[in-house]
Amino acid sequence: MNKREASAWFQGLSPAEQSLLKQKSNSSSSSSLEEKKTKKEMHERERELILKRRSEHEARMKAQLQSKAEITQQIQKCRDMRSQLIPHQMRLEQMKLHESHTSHFQYNLHFQYKLGMLGCGISNQLRLIQNEEKVLFDMQHKHYCIKKSVKNIIKKTKTSYTRIQAKNYLDDIYKKLVTV
Repeated sequence: MNKREASAWFQGLSPAEQSLLKQKSNSSSSSSLEEKKTKKEMHERERELILKRRSEHEARMKAQLQSKAEITQQIQKCRDMRSQLIPHQMRLEQMKLHESHTSHFQYNLHFQYKLGMLGCGISNQLRLIQNEEKVLFDMQHKHYCIKKSVKNIIKKTKTSYTRIQAKNYLDDIYKKLVTV
């Protein structure tokens, strides 16, 4: 019906039928208002959830970048330590070579003492370097595990997992890595 026919039909109804019809339309409009209100609340909740996930994702990305920067610093520290050790190793070898040439003529106790001290210092420095390299290895392994888990989660999200399950799985992995 168009508006004119609907108006004529409505005018043809009795006053009781008209009031019933008005009540019915008012109740349906109030229920549609309630539906709109619930839909609006759902959209707000979804929006809040999306914002929360986005902020969590940004925090993870920031943590990954920080981890990468720490790894770079550790690599530089190991390189510096090794480069500082090279002159001492060269000096030790030079002293050993000198000892082999002069040992036939005389046995110098002071020279042997210096040689032993230099050797001990170098071995101690090598041990410190190995410890720093072990720390570097652990940092790289942790970073690799984070990247691998994120890739697995993305793959699972694309295949069969829902986004929420994948997000919870990722949260669990990060919690485990943080506590380690």
